[in-house]
Amino acid sequence: MSVPSTIKLLTTINYATTHTDLLPLRGVGGIVDEPALSICTEAASEIINDENDWKWNSVELCAPLGLTQATGLPLIIYQSKQDYLFAGASAFTMNITPSGGSTGVNSSGASIDLASNNGVTVAAGVVTVKTLEPHRFVVGNSVYLFGLLATMGNAVKYNSTFTDDGNKTAWGAPGPFVITGVPTPTSFTFAAVSGQANADVLGAPGITNFGWLTGATMMELNNNSSPMNVRHLSAMRNLPSWSKLADPEQVAVMKDFGTGVLLVRFVYAPAAVTWIVNLIYQQPSVVFTSLNQFWGMPDNLAALISQAVIYRAMRYIRSPSADNEYKILQALIQKQRGSDQAEQSNVFLEPLDSLIDYGPFWYGTGGF
Repeated sequence: MSVPSTIKLLTTINYATTHTDLLPLRGVGGIVDEPALSICTEAASEIINDENDWKWNSVELCAPLGLTQATGLPLIIYQSKQDYLFAGASAFTMNITPSGGSTGVNSSGASIDLASNNGVTVAAGVVTVKTLEPHRFVVGNSVYLFGLLATMGNAVKYNSTFTDDGNKTAWGAPGPFVITGVPTPTSFTFAAVSGQANADVLGAPGITNFGWLTGATMMELNNNSSPMNVRHLSAMRNLPSWSKLADPEQVAVMKDFGTGVLLVRFVYAPAAVTWIVNLIYQQPSVVFTSLNQFWGMPDNLAALISQAVIYRAMRYIRSPSADNEYKILQALIQKQRGSDQAEQSNVFLEPLDSLIDYGPFWYGTGGF
């Protein structure tokens, strides 16, 4: 959570103490700041959980605005591949030129390894890029990079730029870089250009704040149209392996490895179109380590935060009013969610398949 906040945990704990007959909530049993710290951590988890899709806690990894402002973290999905490891940075090839002509190559992509694992290094004037999985690039391909974080050097010299002038969209310099070697199935090299210096170290930033997926969109990579060709994906808890090829309709984060790497699965695996995927998710609640920390939630949630702490404090002292305090907490959560629900939603329930069964011998002539 990184929302601007001016309320400290200690302030809320002191207020909650006035509701527990001044029974101590800090330093009990000689344990520093306990149970107050645990109460605050538990209170945060009452507010931030998979039942609530808070705007202030939502993350979009790669919306179109993120591309133009060079802040996006794009996942590239491509033909015949259903599962992807992803850490926030990608390399990709295109089958169209900035002017819309053909490049003569099959468009593909690959997720770049973490900066902490030296995902991109430079030595003797050669840039070596490591990928999280075997890639499909070959010598002579022109490759773009995006989403890189530098631990040494300047990422601006490596991350390609995306522009949208209202008439067309285009990827441009730095890059594309012409691949000169493929030392292993999970690496490729190209000659360093101006601004790319020996000893530079870069890589994917890692996705360390993933809680649960709430939605996703995908943008067609090989299309110069403005605005971009965008489609929506349904966020699922789990998806089966499936060999069917078509434009993806559903996405699931199958596993968070805890290293900054996610395993993402799509149904269906892409057919002929290469897509840039924008994952949308909620951040998890945090484990607090100091009562001097800020809550990291909007200040207008002050009543909700206080009630969550009061409920947890009442449970701690085994107060008979704990159940009632829990009901008050749930009412406040619904009230706060109502401020979002005042805005009309464009998310609706619809059947995956037609509700009309025409039978095995019906032959249609179109029109629906």
